[in-house]
Amino acid sequence: MTLQNPRLICRAASLACRKPIAPASPTPRRSFSSEFSPHTYAPDTQYSSDHVSNLLQTSILPEFSEQEAKARIELAATYRLFSLKGWNENIYGHLTAKVHERNGSESFLINPFGLLYSEVTASSLIKVGADGAVKHPGVTNGLFGINDAGFVIHSAIHRARPDLQSVMHCHYPSAAGVSSLKQGFLELAQTSHQVGPIAYHDYQGVVVDRAEQKSLAEDMGDKNIMFLRNHGVITAGSSIGAAWYLMYQLLAATDIQSHASACALGDAQNLNMPSDRTVNKTYEVMHKKGFSGAAYGLKELSAYMRLLDKLDPSYRT
Repeated sequence: MTLQNPRLICRAASLACRKPIAPASPTPRRSFSSEFSPHTYAPDTQYSSDHVSNLLQTSILPEFSEQEAKARIELAATYRLFSLKGWNENIYGHLTAKVHERNGSESFLINPFGLLYSEVTASSLIKVGADGAVKHPGVTNGLFGINDAGFVIHSAIHRARPDLQSVMHCHYPSAAGVSSLKQGFLELAQTSHQVGPIAYHDYQGVVVDRAEQKSLAEDMGDKNIMFLRNHGVITAGSSIGAAWYLMYQLLAATDIQSHASACALGDAQNLNMPSDRTVNKTYEVMHKKGFSGAAYGLKELSAYMRLLDKLDPSYRT
């Protein structure tokens, strides 16, 4: 009689008695409302990717004069460049350009308050009158409105300075940092020397009070750069390209100051300050002697518009 292995007998019995495992029941599908789609959902449908993208694909440039259409394209380009350079702060900040109406009055163009700078197009810019009334809502058709602080700051300067076409404002960290220093902006390096005379405006909180317009204009005076203390910076120019390139140089200069101050270990005696004569010479060459062979900012903005055209020409829409 052959004895069987007890372990094999137990294993066989275990397999014979094991019940087949029933397949898992499918997870019940939840019922979504007809208005909800995971692919297009946004906290507010009117601000969804689909809705806003459809609006921004429309061009209405033929509705405007050639002068205004050109201004819209240039200003939209600068919004895209601010985004590309990281000069914007979320949806905040504002760049404006003055345009002339057929009846001789003046208006200015500003961004819809809610678009990313990287989304701004020529046709999306909102046209505002000196009194703050919207003259043309652009293709977003009132969906976003405008930043009230943008109106207060920019309208004050445009009204006080008829020689300016464009005003730009941002909170770039190194510029906001310099705006918070008691000694203010230092003309440390060649880039710093090119920006020119600086004005200062004391901090009064978020700029939404119309009463502040008077002091804004008075503090700006005839200068094209103003530090808003503990806040940010403003640049302005007789063209959109001039205001943009002045911002380009100013922000680079504040970066230089931040680096130099760190290297100086907080001791101003370690900073090598050039003479006023040298500083003035550099400014004269850049602004009054046609160093680039063209109007200030013209070649520079044109070059960066070519870059945008390669990356994403939709700003022209």
